[in-house]
Amino acid sequence: MTLVKDKSFDLLGHTLQALSVSSITPNSSAPKTPIPKEIIPLLDSHRMAGLADFLDIAKSSTNRMSIEEAEKKRISRDLHDGLGQLLTSMNLHIQKCLTGCDAQAVENGLLAEHKHSLHALSSMVKQAMNEVRTICSAIRPAILDDLGVVAAVSWQCRQVSQISAHFDVVSEFSIDESEIHEELKTVIYRIVQESLNNALKYSQAKRVKVSLLHVHNAIQLTIRDDGVGFDPAKINDRLGMGLMSMRERAETVDGSLRVNTDVDQGVEISVDFPVKKIALNG
Repeated sequence: MTLVKDKSFDLLGHTLQALSVSSITPNSSAPKTPIPKEIIPLLDSHRMAGLADFLDIAKSSTNRMSIEEAEKKRISRDLHDGLGQLLTSMNLHIQKCLTGCDAQAVENGLLAEHKHSLHALSSMVKQAMNEVRTICSAIRPAILDDLGVVAAVSWQCRQVSQISAHFDVVSEFSIDESEIHEELKTVIYRIVQESLNNALKYSQAKRVKVSLLHVHNAIQLTIRDDGVGFDPAKINDRLGMGLMSMRERAETVDGSLRVNTDVDQGVEISVDFPVKKIALNG
């Protein structure tokens, strides 16, 4: 939808810009810019619909930035709480061992104590290595680079199925790995991961099906469970954030995510990614 045309568009743009500046610096001594009389007729409900579209885009970008910032904070917290504490403890043990390396300490029978510290230090190094692997996996799963997204999603399904004997995850693939754009692989992996986690925690489902298909000019990802579903109007905060995160991930690669559910109707999460558009962006 076109907001306004020709000179009217420029006039409205300059007016909105002036209003934005004055709202950002409310205490500024600069004179306020009045709204020109010519612009008043343009600000009716019909014309403002286009402005609402622009604001929706801005809101979507803001939500995306919020999710990215939340991920950065989570990674920072993992580094601080995990690796940071391990390295601090390791340093204390190293200092203790260094202090006991002189001949007097050995004569005083402290050798066994320092040997114990070295064993503890070795264990902490292994923990630190595991922390690094976990954090790296959270940023970019190595399995995507080693085996590809089709194999990675299949592995995810098998892993989740092993958690409970009453929770079965099946997969269906009708697509070649070469058809999936590199940037899209992480998005698919994360959406499947979040969907399976939600199904495991909330759905009470017995069966979940994950499909990744090439349909016409789109790559279609579907995760469907036979669980209790939920009322969209009464969605809880944690589940809501997960769904919003999946939607934002899909939108970063021009995907479109839909959630179909109701009480006792299960949940179906479907995402369409346009093949040609993603290929051109590559």
